[in-house]
Amino acid sequence: MKNTICLILMLLVLILSAPNVFAEIGFSNALAKDIAQAYGFYLGQIYSLGEISKKYPSISGLAKIAKLEFWATFESSIEGMDTLMAKHVQCEWKEVKKQLASQIKNHINIEQISETQARQFVELVRERAKGAIESPVIETLLLFKSGYENNPEREFLDGYKFKYSINGSGKAKGVAFSIESPKTWVAKEGNRPNIVQKFVSENGRGHELLLILIKELPLQPGEKITEQVVLDILNPKNIQDYIPDDATYLNGGAITLENLPGLWVHFRMDMSRVRNTFGMEAISYILLYKNKMIQIQGKVITSINGKSTGRGGFAKYEELFDLMVNSFVIFNMYK
Repeated sequence: MKNTICLILMLLVLILSAPNVFAEIGFSNALAKDIAQAYGFYLGQIYSLGEISKKYPSISGLAKIAKLEFWATFESSIEGMDTLMAKHVQCEWKEVKKQLASQIKNHINIEQISETQARQFVELVRERAKGAIESPVIETLLLFKSGYENNPEREFLDGYKFKYSINGSGKAKGVAFSIESPKTWVAKEGNRPNIVQKFVSENGRGHELLLILIKELPLQPGEKITEQVVLDILNPKNIQDYIPDDATYLNGGAITLENLPGLWVHFRMDMSRVRNTFGMEAISYILLYKNKMIQIQGKVITSINGKSTGRGGFAKYEELFDLMVNSFVIFNMYK
């Protein structure tokens, strides 16, 4: 059984390590479209609050409070979007902002809004300041929020999270579970066998991702995976057998998650795809549940064709990976 587990782990790591084609980080047409939508959302909100204050002076104070609360939360987001657009498409961005302002003025008619509706809108803005904003605007604002770029775990800890759940169907192979990710990490279906789900940073366009893979183990009738079996294969000499031959083992050890025995392995390696070479650093969390092997892997692309991605490396995301894995819950665990 020990040799079988080692072989399966090796195959899973090889599958998960094969890089996808990642878009270049930074400015793109898709990001520009998201920014324009989020910026238009902000401008429309500011314009509406201003017009409400003029028409209904009795609630102008509340409107000002709502404006300040939103600005206090998302000031860095608005300024960050503006700075990036001005850097890459300065002339075009000036024109876009003019067009947005004109369209907003032409389409928002405060004269048709009652005082009750105006008060409701002001309260809505106050809720938006707490993060209650529809997708994809909230994700774009969070992408540029101060502090989250250098400390990605803060988005998760501040409660800006997405909860993914599955009832055990399809690639989950009967394992019903949930896991949480930052809102700016887009959930996508795995495009390889046994990969249930993947979560990609920067609204699905980043170089960092977390994957969940479930594989059935070929157990004999009545055979069970015990904690002792896991401990046996955690020997430092053996744990390196669970990474590809050309990978560099960095660290590893035992874990317990959902009262299940398991292990974690941290490694570095280079992978090639078509004419590109990717430097990668990853951590795999491996659990043994009934006759299933569950592997959750956090992966950071650190270089492309020998050039650093300049995004802080694996250490920047290590705490976030731990937080995401710690949110993993198996439903009906004891049934």
